[in-house]
Amino acid sequence: KDLLLSYNALKVLEARYLLKDPNTLRYIETPQMLFRRVARFLASVEGKIYKKSEVEVKNLEKKFYDIISNLKFMPNSPTLMNSDTRLGILSACFVIPVKDAMTTPQGDGIYDALRATALVHQQGGGTGFDFSELRPKGDVVASTAGVASGPVSFMKVFDASTDVIKQGGKRRGANMGVMHVWHADINDFIKAKTGELKDVQLQNFNISVGVYDYFMEAVERGESVPLINPRKTKIVGTDHDYYITKARGYMNEEWIQDVILGELEEKGGSVYLDDSKIITIDEALVIAEKEGAITKYVNAKSLFDEIVKGAWDSGDPGLLFIDTINRRHPVWYLGKINATNPCGEEPLLPWESCNLGSINLEKFVIERDGKAAIDWNGLAETIQYAVRFLDNVIDANRYPLKQIEEATKRTRKVGLGVMGLARMFIKLGIPYDSVDAIYLSYQLAKFIYYYALKTSIEIAKEKGSFPAYDPKLYRDVWESALEFNEILRIVRVNDKVSDYVKKLTENVDKLDFSLLKEERIKYGLRNSTVVSVAPTGTISIIAGTSSSIEPLFALAFVRNVAVGKFIEIDPLFLEYLRKYELDDPEVIQRIAETGMIGENIFMPKSLRRLFRTAHEVQPIYHVLHQAVWQQWNDSGTSKTINLRSEEPVDTVANVYLLAWKLGIKGITVYRDKSKSQQVIYFGVKKEREEYEKKKGEEGGSSKLVPSSLRLEKKFVEVSETYAGGCKTCEL
Repeated sequence: KDLLLSYNALKVLEARYLLKDPNTLRYIETPQMLFRRVARFLASVEGKIYKKSEVEVKNLEKKFYDIISNLKFMPNSPTLMNSDTRLGILSACFVIPVKDAMTTPQGDGIYDALRATALVHQQGGGTGFDFSELRPKGDVVASTAGVASGPVSFMKVFDASTDVIKQGGKRRGANMGVMHVWHADINDFIKAKTGELKDVQLQNFNISVGVYDYFMEAVERGESVPLINPRKTKIVGTDHDYYITKARGYMNEEWIQDVILGELEEKGGSVYLDDSKIITIDEALVIAEKEGAITKYVNAKSLFDEIVKGAWDSGDPGLLFIDTINRRHPVWYLGKINATNPCGEEPLLPWESCNLGSINLEKFVIERDGKAAIDWNGLAETIQYAVRFLDNVIDANRYPLKQIEEATKRTRKVGLGVMGLARMFIKLGIPYDSVDAIYLSYQLAKFIYYYALKTSIEIAKEKGSFPAYDPKLYRDVWESALEFNEILRIVRVNDKVSDYVKKLTENVDKLDFSLLKEERIKYGLRNSTVVSVAPTGTISIIAGTSSSIEPLFALAFVRNVAVGKFIEIDPLFLEYLRKYELDDPEVIQRIAETGMIGENIFMPKSLRRLFRTAHEVQPIYHVLHQAVWQQWNDSGTSKTINLRSEEPVDTVANVYLLAWKLGIKGITVYRDKSKSQQVIYFGVKKEREEYEKKKGEEGGSSKLVPSSLRLEKKFVEVSETYAGGCKTCEL
């Protein structure tokens, strides 16, 4: 089975995953031994904890090994690295709370959080934080009679710590820093990674602004919004321990009053409040103003424009849509989510962690009656074993802190995602930037969510529900999924789905979610969330497929590895070149200069359309793919909206507004060449053309003298482990 692995997959496994003798540093396992180690360790949970027979455990080990070794499923990196080792931490994603104190008895002060972060990074995890509770720069500090340095200054401390501690010693650390849009220091936060700072400050952070419906509506209307000092207001309301609102984190209350109170009324329960009442935004502002918490009012559109300019300039900040996240949080009754993991696919409560794994969709394209088809039965079976695998990770895990273990086991969140979507499209003859592809994504997401949820119900029959499960309060997110035609209406796309794709996915329309809900209420649910679309950087290299739900990032490129550089050609693309007798070294070299076919007249038109890469796909199709995967997803969907270097600022604004309207939970853009250092370079062809045009206009010589930098960038180049994932952490 090692023959299924590419050369680069073997190099990545060697560099990061295969065990070494600690004394000699020589490798002591092969890739198949690694996969067997992981499968055996996760299957052993069934015997040790749930008292399954030895035969049952062995059978499950075989199933786990089969889906991993055949590259149909791959768990997140910490599970591959640390299964049955001394470290033992298997989770990828964590959210650590940060309160406005150096330390607290509960262990959630600033330096408590820093210690927790170091422990998580040391063992291979990534961390997310909401810094919105920290008092703004210049505010008083009563204990020292001094002034506060502000949230951004403390973020620098977290960044420096991350520099020192690599994630498990295997990869660079990764953080998500969040500040909510009402914070008095929001302008400093927005500009923390832009302009001259973008290549020097907070390099181990993705940053996102937490925005609310009220803010986005104010942007559209051109109205003003308040900025708040969180130290000065303590408005709190709870029902059944559910955090309703406070001025430093208020949200649109309409859904709380209509939905939550309605559900409680149906239950015959009462609402219990803590020295307050459920309040609207307007009421919260009146109280905040009386307490002197509002520092000033700013125009929402102007603030939004600053966010957009920063994202256009450097890729940061992204946006998190806080109301959307909490409206579609299945266990909303446990509290409000304010932050996510580094790449945004896991909105989590404080101290929660999540285990991720991804199914390789490319493996489920089969030939039937001489035509390409989807193996829906094989996909359903793989989903069932993958969810059971991820649930076992929670029990097998070693947690860096007791708070993390308690929060994680309370909700037992797992996140099953995908990779290989772009390769699946190509094998089916469907262009990524087409309504057919968007519809297929929608149907795939629906199918995967259905069988993941169904499996979680089946496991609950055996092992019980997650401890915080309330069958009546639990929110079924599928009930709020937008219909496909409604999504097209919002973006004003009038193209029709082909009969070919409708036929390809006709079985998905037969899935009965209402019956699934009846089973959930009757039998329980093992995991509070089951689906999460992660970037899949290195694990997609191991699986030899395209990253997550992204398009191909390049067709031919130079891969930088420890032993040198070599040209890597997408294997599917090479198949097509051979089919059309175009596999000439000169053709490969020309494509490697830009990484894409472009409008090369020597290439068949159908080939040009089918093999469009990330920077050739129009932004609207990037957003649409993220939107449809989010509809059938109880966690989040991580995706980079790739933009050409020449895209105007308005494109970012349109992308951000569209993401909000389509129900996306978080959005990130990356414009080519917006940073001096990036993980993928797109050659010098365009740079040379622009230089020659400029010199021609000036009447001077048009000869381009290549610098050493330009020589290095003659071809598209990527790092050894880059597969098209997150631009900051390459996850």
